[in-house]
Amino acid sequence: MDKTPRYIDLLIYDDANIVDIAGPAQVFSSALRDDTPAYSVRYVSTNGQPVRSSCGLCLMADAPLSPDSMADDLLIPGGNGTDHMLGDETTLNIIGNWQSTRPHGRLISVCSGALILAGAGMLDGRRATTHWNRKGQAHRLFPAVDWQIGQLYFADPPVMTSAGVASGIDLALAVVRRDCGAASALTVAREMVVYLQRAGGQSQFADILEAQFCADTGLQKLLDQIVQSPQHEWTLNSMADVAGMTPRTLSRRFVKEAGVAPAQFLERLRVKRASDIIAAGSTAAKAIGLAGFSNYQHMQRAFKRQLNVTIGAYEARFRSPILDRQENLDGTSAPN
Repeated sequence: MDKTPRYIDLLIYDDANIVDIAGPAQVFSSALRDDTPAYSVRYVSTNGQPVRSSCGLCLMADAPLSPDSMADDLLIPGGNGTDHMLGDETTLNIIGNWQSTRPHGRLISVCSGALILAGAGMLDGRRATTHWNRKGQAHRLFPAVDWQIGQLYFADPPVMTSAGVASGIDLALAVVRRDCGAASALTVAREMVVYLQRAGGQSQFADILEAQFCADTGLQKLLDQIVQSPQHEWTLNSMADVAGMTPRTLSRRFVKEAGVAPAQFLERLRVKRASDIIAAGSTAAKAIGLAGFSNYQHMQRAFKRQLNVTIGAYEARFRSPILDRQENLDGTSAPN
């Protein structure tokens, strides 16, 4: 078997998000194929000079971005510097012609890096995702792209996109799994203490997160408790007691702040908790109690409403068979 590593150029530029860079880079740098490194990552800037990331950390480039690079793949992170990069015609031209001399080369983006791919004309007619905060800009500037903003990533070579920051790790793991097998990807996931395959759409995470940062003190206290203990037997009355409001006032304020009724928010949160538990390798039976559902049918109806899939279909898509036979990320045996 060929043990030659696959070469990846990782584009760095001023005001790029450091996690967009470091997350995937760590995944690829940790991946092994037959006990040898599966990838060789090189950092390239537009001119070969150092850059300053959005958090202020300076990064050294190994070389300038070049159409003559020996790399197979090009990875493009996102960040505040994306908008400046959209005006760099030289860089966009190199990206747009990347595959012309690399029939098996791949273009991979993280977060708003997808806009750079779109600016280079590489996403026209393709399904793609990017950070939810760039949704309006993406649709406005690049209407020829089939933007699926609710997705964490699309791992369909030769062009792959991810939603943002942590989902860059998700996509990188999916690439390792495709290239090197599930066992190799699992080893990297365990080393980094992340899910092998995180489930759900980014909007599902974003709206729950956004709801927790509300200005209403009573609601803030309630939301904190619901998020911490979705398995509690919550009712509208018990929620109102925690928030210090009448049930009617709570319902009105909840819709105003969170955009959904209290019961809808709770169900969405429980589905998220259950889906994470299943994706990590546990059974639906275990997820029922930990997420706060009363029984299987209760959870089944919630999955259909929130994710438009059955529990069985969800398990088939997201639950790793490797995790059925090996240890969970915490080192304990996976449930049967």
